[in-house]
Amino acid sequence: MPQDLRSYIDLIREHKLLLDIKKEVDPLTNLAGIAYRGENEQGKATMFHNLKGYKGWTAVSYMCGSREKMALGLGTTKDKALVELGGRISRGLVKPKIVEDGPVKEVIWKGNDADLGRLPIHVHSDSDRGVPFIGSAMQFVKDPETGTQNIALQRDHIKGGKKMGIFVHPKRHTDICMQKYWKAGKPMPVATVIGHHPAYYIASTWTTSYETDEVDIAGALLQEPANMVRCETIDVMVPAEAEIVIEGEVPPNYMEDEGPFCEHAGMTHGTLQQPIVNVKCITMRKNAIYYALQGGRPISESQPLDGFPMELVLYARIKDVGGFIDVKDVVALPYAGGSHIIVVQMSPRKAGEVRSMLMALLSSPYLHPKIGIAVDDDIDPHNAQSIMYALSTRVNPKSDVFVIPDTLCHTGDLTAELLPDTGAHMGFHPRIGSKMLIDATKGAAPTPELRAYFEPVKPMGLAGVRLEDFLG
Repeated sequence: MPQDLRSYIDLIREHKLLLDIKKEVDPLTNLAGIAYRGENEQGKATMFHNLKGYKGWTAVSYMCGSREKMALGLGTTKDKALVELGGRISRGLVKPKIVEDGPVKEVIWKGNDADLGRLPIHVHSDSDRGVPFIGSAMQFVKDPETGTQNIALQRDHIKGGKKMGIFVHPKRHTDICMQKYWKAGKPMPVATVIGHHPAYYIASTWTTSYETDEVDIAGALLQEPANMVRCETIDVMVPAEAEIVIEGEVPPNYMEDEGPFCEHAGMTHGTLQQPIVNVKCITMRKNAIYYALQGGRPISESQPLDGFPMELVLYARIKDVGGFIDVKDVVALPYAGGSHIIVVQMSPRKAGEVRSMLMALLSSPYLHPKIGIAVDDDIDPHNAQSIMYALSTRVNPKSDVFVIPDTLCHTGDLTAELLPDTGAHMGFHPRIGSKMLIDATKGAAPTPELRAYFEPVKPMGLAGVRLEDFLG
């Protein structure tokens, strides 16, 4: 059986990483808050079985809320994920299989039945003015010249039963594709896919070449080809085992206000001029599960889901700097918001190695990172207390902190300066700011006597005791 959202839910439930909520929950007023507490207080995803106003529906949230859960779904662990999944990608992408039919066609709504109000779309944040947004919207589009498809995870602003705003990041792949349709005066067909295995969501946030179909990345991560089926009303292929597909068209050369919406850094950036989608058809599985992917305040799903593919790409980039870097782990700190701070766990071998690695880290395909921190292999890069300990005890700001001025930054980084003279596109201005490199290691391996001074002490007997053996 192909791996999908349902097999993944069964897996995380089996590993006690899922909370089943049976009491009534309102998607418009409290689903987001309950899901946030589930992840941030217990480290668990949430499944809602009783949704106010949506009889018979269920919804799941925070299924991509941590590297631990996503790695589990991909048959690996949090600590081994970068090496294992990087190996799968390097062995080659996996092309999909075209099928005639699939579970996502079990229910088909057309005409007046294709009403977005029938879906339990939730309100993410108190900043969103009570407006529901689809946070789990994987947008499938097809290049009109080459026929290559592209996937991007982009929110949808619900504006009516058959209309939604679509967030298209300027000059990224969806925008490049859309501009080709608009130049010809044609609407762009778009399929909004809601709910599937995390591999598809990881692939949809992957920064790769325009010519690469992200479905092939999902196939490599899952080590099986995706089953793809043609939409009912548009010429776009979608995963046959997805939960819900909204088929629509983006009318040419037309935009209107979109937002405000809670962004991945935990702040609201106001309204932007963005395209719209006119809905033509909705297909789904029987007893479809709505994926209420939560965005906004860290830790939402935005940060680990953006960060996980970034960590994989950055790991592949920095481990070969200068021939070899002994990299143990790369972590885009989810609680910091926006993937702006990256921590690399490593074993330094020679002088200058850490700085070379950090420069490569902050000059990658991603604009998000602005602070790179290197730590030793005795520091847990997933633990804020451990990172702060390294910063406190192993950093001399005069010699271990380096600032690189006048660098391009992510457009969502409000600390960076706008570049107004270059012209805005869909309300976005490029931003210029700076990058910071921090060497929080004990120094290179050839100085063992100096490194020994930095070894932290341990409480007597710590290694040989378990607290539960002395309780009860």
